[in-house]
Amino acid sequence: MAGDWLEIEFNGHQAYTFAKHVDLVYADNGYYANVTAAALNVRSAPNKHASIFGQLAANSLVWVEGKQQNWCQIRFNGNRGYAASAYLQAAPEINDTHLLKEQDHQDPRDESLTHHLAPSSNRLEPSDQLTPDLILTVAGSKEQRAVAATWNRWGRLLTTLCVEKDIDVACAVAVLCVESRGKGFEQNNADRLIIRFENHKFWRYWGKHHPQQYRQHFSYNPKKVWTEHQWRMSPSDPWQSFHGVQAKEWQVFEFARSLDEDAAMLSISMGAPQIMGFHYERIGYQSVVEMFDAFCQGIPAHIHGLFEFFDTNMHQHLRDHSFENFAALYNGSGQKALYGRLIKNHNDAFAKLHPNA
Repeated sequence: MAGDWLEIEFNGHQAYTFAKHVDLVYADNGYYANVTAAALNVRSAPNKHASIFGQLAANSLVWVEGKQQNWCQIRFNGNRGYAASAYLQAAPEINDTHLLKEQDHQDPRDESLTHHLAPSSNRLEPSDQLTPDLILTVAGSKEQRAVAATWNRWGRLLTTLCVEKDIDVACAVAVLCVESRGKGFEQNNADRLIIRFENHKFWRYWGKHHPQQYRQHFSYNPKKVWTEHQWRMSPSDPWQSFHGVQAKEWQVFEFARSLDEDAAMLSISMGAPQIMGFHYERIGYQSVVEMFDAFCQGIPAHIHGLFEFFDTNMHQHLRDHSFENFAALYNGSGQKALYGRLIKNHNDAFAKLHPNA
């Protein structure tokens, strides 16, 4: 809270809204609960018509963050989800370091099912691949909150890969926080993959071969090509900006896909690590479509992609905590000071919260 205003996360950015119009449901002190139904749906919003993330089996242990009418807000495979509170019973006191495991996620049909169902093909993976043993309290500065939430979602996998690459896990957490605030999918945009469409890249892969048509729909600053990106669907429409709002990013992306799908995918950064599509071979994919499909399926592809993207120099800069030099390679030399400082701030925040990681 800041006076009458509430700080929120919206479309991957810090934002503010008038507090008196918000029904707060995210509790600072949550609790563990057991699933009492044979199978319990987890939905993207607190209503029975919302899309279904997956399912919790009987006796699964979940962390309840808050309540909203007849629904509990929970953490599900690294995402915020909702389950009917009638089927969640507060569990006895459990040590905070207990590993939260969500097992037997199944393809659901109803809020509570009594018969066995086939395993889900949902893009969310079992949380024991991702969730660390130690869960951090999401509190403190904005950097501390960001790194704690990111660690709680993906800490186990990050730790495994950091050990393999001889990198401090704080560095990997920091990079993810700076790139996308530790998120790979945007709940406020139908839980779709977080992307950023780059006009100047679309010029490279499609526009220069169709210059007249390109200039009817896309524009950017030719002196600083990463700035002043605008678009319009029709030449008669006014120009509009779109960066910072995922629904608009996707609108531009889908329009570009209608012109050339591969070129459009090559021109977007994807998911939690915000890796550009044109790097698909570097991170082990045979085509940009294969990379896009994998990133749309779930977070593990994002995490593995991040570590595949790091080259020898990036690894060394992270080991040395030379964050500005790392940012020059990862984000580009034009913004290395800004991104280097942001990565350092998040690295330091995580080191304070989890000095033994």
